[in-house]
Amino acid sequence: MPPFDPYRDRRRSRRIGVVCKARIKSPLTGQTHYGECTDLSVDGMALRSSYVPQFGEHLLVLVLTPPVGGMPGKPLEVEVEVKRCNEVERGLIYEIGAHIVARLG
Repeated sequence: MPPFDPYRDRRRSRRIGVVCKARIKSPLTGQTHYGECTDLSVDGMALRSSYVPQFGEHLLVLVLTPPVGGMPGKPLEVEVEVKRCNEVERGLIYEIGAHIVARLG
């Protein structure tokens, strides 16, 4: 068995770069934050926001998808678990890496 490679393990699913508006709600604090989804795969996503969540925190995320062929896109509603949070712009913007736990709606 090959040694554990944390970078490769995080990238098991093919990811698609996107830029879609997102609403992020923390059931822990009850607060709602806004940002954008910048990366999406079958089992995970990356979000950018001013919110700094705790590791392992569950969030409810609504991603507004772009229209396709003139038809409005159906929003993606998921529950995610935070796996990482990195500062992108000092004190302003953070990138949240999250695992999709459940699809809602």
